[in-house]
Amino acid sequence: MDAKSLLKELNSFTDSETIHMYIIERKQRADVKTSERASVKYEYIPLQVNLSKDLKPLVIEMLSKAIEKKVKEDVEIKNYEVIDDTLDKLYTYKDLGKIEGFHDFLKNRLNNEIKALKNFAELQELEKAWALCYGFYDKKTKGWLYCIKKLAPRRMAVELNNHADISEAVKHGITSLFDLDTRTLKPLNGFALNLEPSIDMIYYKDTIYIFQKRAFEDITSLTEEFETVAQEIVDEIKAIKFVKGLEHLSTLVAAKPAFRNKLIKAKSIGNLEFLKNCGDIKREFQRAGKKLEIKFRFDDKGNVVAADEDAAENIIKVLCEYYKEGVLGGKIFESPAGRIKDSK
Repeated sequence: MDAKSLLKELNSFTDSETIHMYIIERKQRADVKTSERASVKYEYIPLQVNLSKDLKPLVIEMLSKAIEKKVKEDVEIKNYEVIDDTLDKLYTYKDLGKIEGFHDFLKNRLNNEIKALKNFAELQELEKAWALCYGFYDKKTKGWLYCIKKLAPRRMAVELNNHADISEAVKHGITSLFDLDTRTLKPLNGFALNLEPSIDMIYYKDTIYIFQKRAFEDITSLTEEFETVAQEIVDEIKAIKFVKGLEHLSTLVAAKPAFRNKLIKAKSIGNLEFLKNCGDIKREFQRAGKKLEIKFRFDDKGNVVAADEDAAENIIKVLCEYYKEGVLGGKIFESPAGRIKDSK
């Protein structure tokens, strides 16, 4: 299906009469170890919050505007990749087995009866609010479309009358509102949610459609998982024994997410496997360095030297094919995309 047809189909849900809203809590599963991968060790628990009649049109408008924006951008649909260029796209994510915990939430939690918020005590039980989810139901197809938006992890509520005095309440923060009738600022005895008019991802017909790539990675805990995967790749580089100064690579990928993702990209396109079998790693880096005007240093064993952070950055950029050579004119371009061209 092309992007315009898909967006038209998604937009049909703006006629939904049934709209649900859920606060999604993320917490560690009791049956897994802390050392387990982030995509496995967390569970995502929805708590339904009833929407007033005044809010439902605003939620519908949010979905409509998010889709309209993609239509105006004339996006193309691409499969998700860890690193891509900045062109406007609508990414699809179908390999749900790689986000096991969140997949369980989508397939099972959302399809079963969800507890609705009835009292303040239930809200206080939430460890941290992780995301918001809006469900739109189509009577004709009897199908659901879910829009999900990342929240900054936070405690949801502080009830004013839970505190013995005002000074104790102030320590925990007081949510207040401006009453337009009395024109005074009053304490809000409950909780407030900022419903931003944007969407990070849509789940529809067993496929995730990514509107905001970084937010999608945060929601599904892939961001944390990538940190672990990148360090595992550093260990793989250590085993291949072609870089001296691995501590600089390790520090770099821990401090800079962009280079962490580049290293994952290098692994995914097979360049580590290539170096493992190429027979002369020094020659390959010398060839790349000459073409890209990068001066790589080597030790007496022919290993490329990561003497500092800048050298480590250059090594990772070459590994992930960050630089591209133009077909006409042979110009060298900087591009993080690195999608391998389909030869078919």
